[in-house]
Amino acid sequence: MKKHYISGIIIFVLGTAFSTNVFAEGDLGRGEAKYKVCAACHGENGEGRKIANAPRISGQHSWYIARQLNNFKNGVRGTHINDITGMQMRPMAMTLLTDQDIDDVLVYVGSLNGRGKHSGVKGNIEKGESAYAVCVTCHGANGQGNKTLNAPKIAGLPDWYVERQLNNFKSGIRGVHAKDIFGQQMRPMAMTLASDEAVRDMTVFVASLKSSSISKPVTLAASTNVTNVQAPVSEPLYAPCASCHGSEGEGNQKLGAPRLAGQHAWYLERQLRNWRDGIRGTHSEDLYGIQMRPMAMTLVKDSDLKKVVSFIGTLRGEPSKSTIQGNSDSGKTSYATCIACHGEQGEGNKALNSPKIAGLQDWYIARQIRSFKKGIRGSHEKDVYGMQMRPMAMTLADDESIKNVALYVSTFKEKAQPSITQTAKISTAEPASVSVTSSTENGKTLYGVCASCHGADGAGNKALNAPRISGQKAWYIARQLANFKSGIRGSHEKDIYGQQMRPMSMTLANDQMVADVSAYVSTLKSSASPPTIKGDAAAGKAAYAICATCHGANGEGNKALNAPAIAGQNDWYIVRQLYNFKNGIRGADPKDSYGLQMRPMVMTLADDAAINNVAAYIATLK
Repeated sequence: MKKHYISGIIIFVLGTAFSTNVFAEGDLGRGEAKYKVCAACHGENGEGRKIANAPRISGQHSWYIARQLNNFKNGVRGTHINDITGMQMRPMAMTLLTDQDIDDVLVYVGSLNGRGKHSGVKGNIEKGESAYAVCVTCHGANGQGNKTLNAPKIAGLPDWYVERQLNNFKSGIRGVHAKDIFGQQMRPMAMTLASDEAVRDMTVFVASLKSSSISKPVTLAASTNVTNVQAPVSEPLYAPCASCHGSEGEGNQKLGAPRLAGQHAWYLERQLRNWRDGIRGTHSEDLYGIQMRPMAMTLVKDSDLKKVVSFIGTLRGEPSKSTIQGNSDSGKTSYATCIACHGEQGEGNKALNSPKIAGLQDWYIARQIRSFKKGIRGSHEKDVYGMQMRPMAMTLADDESIKNVALYVSTFKEKAQPSITQTAKISTAEPASVSVTSSTENGKTLYGVCASCHGADGAGNKALNAPRISGQKAWYIARQLANFKSGIRGSHEKDIYGQQMRPMSMTLANDQMVADVSAYVSTLKSSASPPTIKGDAAAGKAAYAICATCHGANGEGNKALNAPAIAGQNDWYIVRQLYNFKNGIRGADPKDSYGLQMRPMVMTLADDAAINNVAAYIATLK
């Protein structure tokens, strides 16, 4: 679930501990006595005083004030070196020794009716109203807040305080503490306000909102231009999600929230876990992931996480219309690479860990491809499937190509999906070897993932950059899988296709699985592909004399010399590997003993023409 813009302007510091009461259960008399310390800054009627840097607190939700007091007491707020006013507040909160002390103060603050004063911040109220469309989903059209979404009341707060808190969120003074989950939600929201001017525009609009009693139902202004708050949903855990993704999971482009309805449950569960565990949502440029991560972190129990996923499976929000301008025919051509995993109509494939993309908005598809291409997604060491996707996205040369693919995907017709199954777990076991007894029968089953690119008969597929592997020896297949798993291959920044292969190999959790796949591959039979490289085979034959020492006169390979069979291999693949060895993309890792042997051999080939000549000759070997 991708949750974007989940809260708007959360003005007090947001934390983790809070009272469960909407109105505090305390003693009014004791509260009045304890409030005398607070009155020095916040005023006798809770109206707040700018000269003391103290905001208005009268009229605020008691559950929210309770949470902030606990945050100050516990060091969630008031410990940042630049949070001077927070540091002032922290020792004040620490004088409230017990929960009862806090309840007493809350009940007294709830009786106050002071009105704050604005300082006259200048800005464009129309622009601020437009920007507030992001905030309305949580804070409400009139800024009255929403306890279910952990959003405080902001109507009635003084403009100088609103401006300061927005700037504090933007600069990281607030919303960076590990326990400040709700502040972490708010920080990226504030970061969308790109300039000081944008902050002031938002401030002016918020200052225009009229405060009303929190004990009365809030009626949304009929004249407002901002988005209406979502209707209640039957699953409380989904309520925060509905504010952006919609009550039927239809998504909302304005909030950057993709459609959830119709998505595979196993994929939703995996993404929620990834956000919760910091595999997604930690990159500095992943603004939407940063917003989503603290939302997932509120699902502490696996049972809650599964309950949300299960509920999403009941939603029926319809896909939205295309918004991207592009060339669908060109996108269809580029999509040929994607078909192997995502399917001809974007139906997805759990066996290949590929999510359903049919029904997703085109703007969201485009954004995710850009994120993969830039390394915003798919760069975390534990994001195995993201690592698979990143090099795929890198094959799209420019933004126009990305738009074309996204537009084509938006034409897919959605099919009904099966119910929930759990996501597969990825093991980080040590690289495999073939020292265990292998089973070709088990290997055949495991090979289903490989077949999507290498073909059912191992013939390879140039369009997918997958070489022919049929006819290769099991010991060599096993060694390369081990190299990919350990990072000896597929970790160089220029080895795009090795980067694709590495996470695939990592799905083979143990030695037995690698041995079984390797044994099965060694049984495959397929015809060699016709030549594609133009070169001088006669000149290549002369240069091949060095190669024959290890690979054999007929390219049959030699296990004793650790040399694989190369007869029948695709000539375009031979060229690419020779180029990679020569340029240090392969054979540069200190643990790649055999690659280190190969690299200096290739350097005897003076130029691209010489490489093509050798490849052309190898193509003649039977």
